[in-house]
Amino acid sequence: MSVYQYVYFAAVDKPLDDKQLEYMRRQSTRAEVTRWQFQNEYHFGDFHGNSLEMMRRGYDVHLHYANYGVRKLLFRLPMGLPLSAKQFKAYAMEYSIEWKKDKRGKGGVLSIQPECDAGFYSEGYFSFERMVACLPKIREGLMTGDTRVLYLGWLACNWDEESLEPPVPAGLGKLPPELAELIDFYELDSDLLAAANEQSPQLPGQAAREPDVDDWLANQSPETLRVLMRRVLRDDAVAVRAEVLAAMRNQSSQPTWPVSAGSRTLEALREQANIKADQRKKREIASEKRKREKRLAKIRSDPDSAISGAEKLIQSRSTENYAKAAKMLAELRDAVGGDKGSRMADQAAGKIAKKYPTLSYAKRAFKEQGLNYR
Repeated sequence: MSVYQYVYFAAVDKPLDDKQLEYMRRQSTRAEVTRWQFQNEYHFGDFHGNSLEMMRRGYDVHLHYANYGVRKLLFRLPMGLPLSAKQFKAYAMEYSIEWKKDKRGKGGVLSIQPECDAGFYSEGYFSFERMVACLPKIREGLMTGDTRVLYLGWLACNWDEESLEPPVPAGLGKLPPELAELIDFYELDSDLLAAANEQSPQLPGQAAREPDVDDWLANQSPETLRVLMRRVLRDDAVAVRAEVLAAMRNQSSQPTWPVSAGSRTLEALREQANIKADQRKKREIASEKRKREKRLAKIRSDPDSAISGAEKLIQSRSTENYAKAAKMLAELRDAVGGDKGSRMADQAAGKIAKKYPTLSYAKRAFKEQGLNYR
């Protein structure tokens, strides 16, 4: 397997200044570097830049993908995590989910990086365009208090079957598009998520989750408000918003994000997921059976339409439609039934094979469905 890596950084709040830009350019001689983005692909070699320092010096989000098991995300949070250090400890995992606090101030970098070997994730191409577009929204969610990112990260990174799950955040059953993309990025199992959602509280409406802005403003001095407004007008609005939201969370007695206490081990979660998978498969089989019965009834009432439909599919000249045509004739055989059904389906397949003698893939599809086209 050939090596492939993709490295991406982006500034979200404001562009890099000259000094920051110069530092970023020194991290790679081959990357495309601008005041807003840094990106590069590697088919050989490696990225040797200091990703943590790059986040501290201007970039706000980072993605590092490698097809040998690396799926790393970094988020710069200038006002710190949306929960206390004690609360974060329940989600944290050494080397996998870490908070790298700045030496000064409240800010730091959240790192999410599962420890996975080559072959753990699927080897198909991943659409980075969608994922990198979602990174600022995921960061925004973290800055406004959404802890679902941390829980999903815990599911993606955890291998200890006996470990107790952290607090289960509200709204796991109704995720926004950016978190749905995060699930795809880490290839989290849908049945595992359904099991986790069983203890996820109902997500309150947006208004109920937001702090009382008027109440906070009423408790600020005129001088504080003048300083904040002056900073907003000097193009520091993003930082001001982050600081004010953090201050509101600290003032409020309400939890940052509704959660329920974690009570299950990872092993128990996986067992629940297996039960849900079995239930889902039974529903899917039952649903497919009902759909097939409807198709057979329709074919039974008008066999000629099925035959002409199969030939139209063959005329499109695609292997996918060859398989669909063969399946349609096989269902014709089953719908009519008995010798009559077999004869009708075989004759239709034989007519197609004679009319299109060079379509070997179509003939193979007929053979796989047990149709005698000769």
